Amino acid sequence: MATIDLAATSVREANELIRNYGAKGEDVDVINPDARHHIGVGLVHDIKVHVQGSAGYFCAGLTDGGRFEIDNNVGWGLADNMLGGSVIVRGNAGAIAAVAIRGADVIVHGNIGSRAGQVMKEGTLLAAGSANFMAGYMMYGGRIIILGESGEKLGQDMTGGNIYVGGKINSLGTDAHQIDLPGDEETSIREFLDRYQVPFTGSFQKVVNAGKKLRYDKIEPRVRNVPFFVASGNSDYWNEKVQEDIHVKSVIGRYRIRGYGATRPLPHLSDIAFKKDISTISADTNVVDKIGLATEIGGRNGGKPISLSMPVMIAPMSYGALSKSTKIALAMASKMSGISENTGEGGMMDKQREVAGQLIYQCLSGRLGWNIHDMQRADGLEIYISQGAKPGLGGQLMAKKVTKEIARIRGIPEGIDLRSPSRHPDVLGADDLVIKIEEFREATGYRVPVSVKLGAGRIRDDIKIAWKDGFDFVELDGLQGSTGAAGNEVLEFVGIPTLSAIQESMDSLDEVGGRGDMPIVLMGGIKDGVDAAKAIALGAHAVAVGTSAIIAGGCIACLQCHVGQCVVGIATQDPEHEKRYDTPAEALHIHKYLESMRWQIAAITDALGHKNVHELGRDDLVALTPEAAEITRLPYAPEYRQSAQPRIREAG
Repeated sequence: MATIDLAATSVREANELIRNYGAKGEDVDVINPDARHHIGVGLVHDIKVHVQGSAGYFCAGLTDGGRFEIDNNVGWGLADNMLGGSVIVRGNAGAIAAVAIRGADVIVHGNIGSRAGQVMKEGTLLAAGSANFMAGYMMYGGRIIILGESGEKLGQDMTGGNIYVGGKINSLGTDAHQIDLPGDEETSIREFLDRYQVPFTGSFQKVVNAGKKLRYDKIEPRVRNVPFFVASGNSDYWNEKVQEDIHVKSVIGRYRIRGYGATRPLPHLSDIAFKKDISTISADTNVVDKIGLATEIGGRNGGKPISLSMPVMIAPMSYGALSKSTKIALAMASKMSGISENTGEGGMMDKQREVAGQLIYQCLSGRLGWNIHDMQRADGLEIYISQGAKPGLGGQLMAKKVTKEIARIRGIPEGIDLRSPSRHPDVLGADDLVIKIEEFREATGYRVPVSVKLGAGRIRDDIKIAWKDGFDFVELDGLQGSTGAAGNEVLEFVGIPTLSAIQESMDSLDEVGGRGDMPIVLMGGIKDGVDAAKAIALGAHAVAVGTSAIIAGGCIACLQCHVGQCVVGIATQDPEHEKRYDTPAEALHIHKYLESMRWQIAAITDALGHKNVHELGRDDLVALTPEAAEITRLPYAPEYRQSAQPRIREAG
């Protein structure tokens, strides 16, 4: 048995040692732990780790197969996202014990804090003492056994799993109810208690999901297609779109859900122009070779940066919102163009990892599809806070798309209307976020960058928090960003425009001296290389394309993404619809579109007299509207409107 003394060794060094001992099959004693955070994070081997004292946040988090014993108490987030193995705590555990576990046994001999078992998917959490409020909050599966009192709002918003209580149930949460305990389940519980030598002589009460809120009462009907480019309607107040909206609400009796982004007119990158008239300039046929486009992003804290052949990335879009075929096409195209793909919130597929050159792995609040093994094979990690289409809100995936495979990957019940949490269970403020970032870095040996996806809202505050908390870069999504499903009113009226987002982010970084230190990747309605060049001139280090990429790959923009019956096989999980999607052909189309962006960016940079795309700056721009001038503080020059859209001709 090896011994690690945390009085003389940093946690980072200790975790490297634990993983190395794990690979050799050698058990570990950790002495003088002094309630340090992240002990054992990232272990994927079946060894025993004995912590002789108390541990802090995320003890045994992001692990698979280890057997942990902690002599005293632990902080919150015990066994965070643990896939397999066991944790035995001889004392008490803080809030969200066993958060998002997917198969582990977590045994706490004392009491457990609030929201224990939040978003858990498989496995068992046992508290020999009592629980605080909302145990089993938003749990998707697994079981919680509480020998003492339950706390208030037990099983709040649970959609699956079972909760067993030996003491008093103080109150039940929304859509939870108590049922009779089957005899075979009591036998299973007794066997579990005996296995871990936890005495109990009382009886149990069982709490499950009541099944009343797993799906919306009415399925939103398909509407008469209003193409996205005219969806804002004409100037008449009672236009076709308004009438359709009223009709659908009269049928479903709730807010509307749809895909894509805001349809109403908003200030955007088209409201600014390049100061130099480049509409008549002929570009060199070799302009791409002449201009420096290579871009690195994410090396701020020592991890290996994402290396881009040009300042463009594929925006986060999930397997679930999009079909498997579409996600594979995006990954293939990203590799062909030498840029990065992003898993979005639905987890990582093996095929996606195989065909993508660089893949960023996204962590959502519900920890859907999140696990240590995929973290360790990713090129970057990303914490999702919000997106432009629904800032401050969790994602939605309609029941039609929650197939057996999607449910398996995400760890949720099949066929439910999935509404993921609006907040991360273990991030209630900026200080918590620092500790969460460090957990990710510990789990991956500080090898890869950690970014954050932000929907543009309180940008001045959020960007400062992101910078101070140490993110390697930010993917910033403006109001014009799109989605597979969100409330219509949120899509149209919550958040701030992309143009405002980039300006406020630069102002925020200037206030803390962070410009040039933490790169901003701008998203939200980036349609081509012209928009990309403007965004970079305003201060973005790169852009990410989502809607434009799937349009290049066959999307017809009918705004029916949420329905699950996409006629071209993109926004669907129906096999018959997906058959229509030709993955290799569409991957090539997306690649060609990306290459057109490359040429546009290079040609514009060259025409403006620069040798490198990152030499573009505010001095190259003017504003075409009073609103854009007010937002960006660029000079107002309406006389440029006639030549606002570059029409650079290829020479020869």
